[in-house]
Amino acid sequence: MATIQIGNVTGAIYQPERPVHLNPDGSAQATLTYKCSSTSAVAVIPSYLSAHPFIPALKCFESDYNMEPGGVVVITTIYKGVMVDTGDLPGLAQHEFSRVCSEAPIETHPSFSIPFESPPVSVADISKIELSLQNNTDMPTGMSAAAEALYGLKRRGVESFMKPGSIYKKSYISTTIPATDDIGYISEPGTPAPAAPTGQNYLCIGISWTKEAGVIRVHEEHQLSGPGGWNPALYTAP
Repeated sequence: MATIQIGNVTGAIYQPERPVHLNPDGSAQATLTYKCSSTSAVAVIPSYLSAHPFIPALKCFESDYNMEPGGVVVITTIYKGVMVDTGDLPGLAQHEFSRVCSEAPIETHPSFSIPFESPPVSVADISKIELSLQNNTDMPTGMSAAAEALYGLKRRGVESFMKPGSIYKKSYISTTIPATDDIGYISEPGTPAPAAPTGQNYLCIGISWTKEAGVIRVHEEHQLSGPGGWNPALYTAP
């Protein structure tokens, strides 16, 4: 099929459609399509991380290459980046909070284990209870009221309880790769995470990030402790 070419086609001829999508977190994605002669296609294919010709904040992520009749090449490139003032990025974070229950040993229930320094049920009481249950004997004497209550539960086969817990997740974008020093340590996630009740605190249990052209997406997770808080001897940053 014959084709007619009018004008210079050795450079990039940008097409009029130039959509830009702005996400709630401040990141943006733009699509730019242009045409050129097949003899110059390699020269004008944008390289990874090269700046958008009209919106420099966006960086090249990937390109599609297609041949049209008449030796014309169509190149469609996707650019990604941050379109807002970086000082506004913290306020554009996305948040998720869930409160669920998980199974835990009955001995760790706050009625029997808090405060940690002098728990209502001592190690000696637990030993007496376990020995009595193994030998199928009557309840040991000389125990505290809390220990007697624990014995009664275990005697009826209650070995665990449903412990309430909370997970707070925050997703946001950044122009730099985040530090991961807080992982595994007690940390304050900040607002709008629900404030930790008295005697409880948050533990940073994960930070992950992905880099897509000019956008770094960060995901943080913080877990709320039970009564008594996370053990500072184990979870305090050095």
